[in-house]
Amino acid sequence: MHFVRSLKLGFVIGGVFLAPVFVFAQTASDTATSTPPQPTATTTTTVVATTTKKTAAEIVSSIQNSIFDKIRSQLQQLTETTLSSMTSESTPASNDLDIKTSPQNPGPYQQITVTIESYSTDLDKASIRWTLNGKIASNGTGQRKFSFQNGAGGETTRLNISIYTNSGQSITRTLSWRPLGVTTLWQATTYTPPFYRGKALLAPGARVKVVALPDNNSKGNALSAGNLAYVWKMDGTTVEGVSGYGKNSFTFWGPKPLENKKVSVLASTVDDSAKTESRISLTLSQPMILFYESDPLLGILYNHALSSDYNLSKKELSLSAEPYYFSNEESEDQILDYNWSLNGTGINNNKHTITLRNDTGSSGDSIVSLAMSNIQETYQKATQTLLLHFGGGESSTNAPLF
Repeated sequence: MHFVRSLKLGFVIGGVFLAPVFVFAQTASDTATSTPPQPTATTTTTVVATTTKKTAAEIVSSIQNSIFDKIRSQLQQLTETTLSSMTSESTPASNDLDIKTSPQNPGPYQQITVTIESYSTDLDKASIRWTLNGKIASNGTGQRKFSFQNGAGGETTRLNISIYTNSGQSITRTLSWRPLGVTTLWQATTYTPPFYRGKALLAPGARVKVVALPDNNSKGNALSAGNLAYVWKMDGTTVEGVSGYGKNSFTFWGPKPLENKKVSVLASTVDDSAKTESRISLTLSQPMILFYESDPLLGILYNHALSSDYNLSKKELSLSAEPYYFSNEESEDQILDYNWSLNGTGINNNKHTITLRNDTGSSGDSIVSLAMSNIQETYQKATQTLLLHFGGGESSTNAPLF
């Protein structure tokens, strides 16, 4: 006869009680103490009992291994699930932190504003600490914005952001700036007379050159203009062909009337350890004409421009018209057209100078006008008028010809 015994063992995994059942088969030889075997069947019974007992042991071992394998698998799965849950709770808050700086590439001593945002945690309820160059500059709940002044050119400014959320998470970010001191200058290719102390202004359609010069008085090593990389932009669009290493100047044609041109340049070292962005807005000016007296001995008297009224006390006057802010291209061809008129009547004189004489000696008034235009640039034109009072007697309606 065969008997079956069962053994119950309990395991607690993740709060769940597992109760596997171990089943053992027992042969008649196991109960020999209670029922002695028959003498005639001793040999056969022994052989059968031995074979049956070996098979039962293998079954028990197989069942045990299967159960323990399942237990190990459940424990591994429970561990992986727990770790995955912990990771999903801490990762989004740190990875989803959005940091915005304005401006993005600040210059020396420029005001910088840093703003932080997060889509996975409520920063308005978080404790936020801002540390500037190793010193706590601001600390409080929900302080998501911080403003400060950038350092000198070549000097590194470090900002550390420490966030402690209301769920117990800790987030840290570190930012740094090392600005370049860059001065941006522009020069228009327009005309100004000798001894003029002002700047040649930009007329519509005139050529203009913009140059970026590194500051040599900044802290740290002075950088040569040719050792930097430059990215030039016109109205926010990168200008291909003029940007690159060592290209610190940019020449282009000025805008038309009622148009604005904004030029920016991003200067940086080769390793991007220091960089800054500079912007300029070009202002248009209209060309104009000023009259000067030309003296036979002293030349043109640039120290005094004639006003709109002029008293002619001598018999002869030579006028020189100076075309301020017209394009001043280096060309042998004449690009300016001069249209003189006297009392509304045109004078055949396509030069910038004219001589007026009072041969009759009578008195009166005459109006001298000049209309000047650039034959290559439609938008460059100007007019000027001069009222001449001549003679010392009574005014005459028949003004003399000059």
